[in-house]
Parts: sequence; C-alpha cells; structure tokens
Amino acid sequence: MKQKFILLAFISLAFYLGTRYKTPVPVTVPVVSKVVDFSQTADVLPDSINLGISWGDIIIKMVQTGAIDKEKFLKRHPEAKNLLELKDANNIIMTQENSALILNLLWPLGITNKAKVLSDGVMGTKYKDQVGSFASTGGWTLGSREGGKLFNSQTLIKLTAEQEELVKSISANIYRPCCGNSTAFPDCNHGAGMLGFIEMAVVAGMPEAEIYKKALVINSYWFPQTYTELAVFFKAKKNIDWKNVNPVEVLGEAYSSGQGYSKVSQQLQAEGLVPQVKSGGGCGV
Repeated sequence: MKQKFILLAFISLAFYLGTRYKTPVPVTVPVVSKVVDFSQTADVLPDSINLGISWGDIIIKMVQTGAIDKEKFLKRHPEAKNLLELKDANNIIMTQENSALILNLLWPLGITNKAKVLSDGVMGTKYKDQVGSFASTGGWTLGSREGGKLFNSQTLIKLTAEQEELVKSISANIYRPCCGNSTAFPDCNHGAGMLGFIEMAVVAGMPEAEIYKKALVINSYWFPQTYTELAVFFKAKKNIDWKNVNPVEVLGEAYSSGQGYSKVSQQLQAEGLVPQVKSGGGCGV
C-alpha cells in the first residue's frame, strides 16, 4: 500500500512538472534576403580617368619655391623624376596605381598656393597662429621648407576674383571620410590634395559639374573601401547604380564626411552588406 502511494505521488509530481516546464520548440525566423548587384561597384574604381588638367610648370615651381624637395621626393617616388624637371602639357591620367603619387603632388600645391579659401578660411583666420600644426602642413615632410611656412605663401596658380569664389564654393561642398571637414578646411593631405585639383580645374575652365564628377573618382581612388560601400548603399537602399548617382550629393557631408560615412557603414554592417576592397592610403606621406 505504501509503495503504491509513493508511485502515485511520483507520477503526480512528474505530471505537475511537465505542465510547468515544457521542452522549447525551435522558432523559425524568416530571413529577408537582400539582393545587391555587387558587380556594379566596379564603376567606383575605373581603370583610369583623364583629369582634364595638366601640370605645365606647376611642379617645377613647387621645386623652385621649396614646396617640394627633389631629393626627398624622389626617395619616395623615384618614378617622378621627369615630372620634377620638365614641363608637362599632357593631361594627367589618374589610376589606382599612381593615385598616391598624384596625391603627393597635389598636396603641397593645395597648402602652398595663395588663395582666399586659405587666407579667409578657418585655417588662415581662426588657426592662423597654429597653421603649421595640422596634418596637411606639419605632416608635409617632402619639401625643403616646413609646411606651416609654405601655407598660402606662393602664387603657383594665379586665380582671378571670380575663380577664387568658385574655388571656395566647390571646396565647401566636397568632404573626405578621413575627417569631418570639407575641402575648404584642408587640414589633412586629402583635403589639401583635393583643393589643389579644384584650383587647377577651375583655372583650366572646367565646367563645375565636371569638377564634381572627377572629384568623386579621385576620392574613390584615395578611399576605395568608403566609396565601394557607398555604391552598395545607393544600390541597396535607393536602387541607384553608381554611374547614375549625383556627385554633389555623394561628396557632401551626409555621405563623404567621416561622420556621414560612418553611419552608412554601420548600417551596411548590420545588414551584412559590406564589400571588402583593398584599402587606400592614410593621412601621411
């Protein structure tokens, strides 16, 4: 009798526990598949681009004024010997392979050439006494003069009053993802390099729309990961192929500044849409 009572008690307890603790049932979560044409990102980094400008005697002037030290520069870029010694009337053809060289030629131009975007801008006014402490000035070590002393010191490209205003306007609209500033505040090498390109393009009479278009490719060469991700973003979120994007929009603060790009990248990472490409250069020589 006692054994029967114990057996019934055990069965009752097991039944009670069974009603309280049930085996978890696997839940199937629907997966939303995002179809992105990654192949279209090849448009971001073309094999080459004709910048529509030529060096002329600009590089020779930079050597003569100390913006470039020939010996130092050739240790870094031995392939540039002819550019440092001879005038070049040919249009500059930029590729992924020579993008670092072109950056290091445009960089000293951007910080050295006299322009109101420098003298009247943040660096020339608010930071006038510390102008040599920025990455674009203090970081330029391939000249025979310090970057701070080079700042806005030489007329390498003569700008008319109208051209000065156009340079300021375009510069204020073009950002780079290594920081949060526009080209009008060229505190790093990429900002200074872009400023040099804009000045050359404006003096050459290039249409404003074309300047933005070429500037987008230049930035893409310098920051391949950034703009490949942006290409994926525009395709996935806006159904716009990279070849059809508005360069002015993409180069603006919302996408090309450090903060703007970071937001896009975080969103892509959360959705598993981040492509991987070879990284670009940093903010040093």
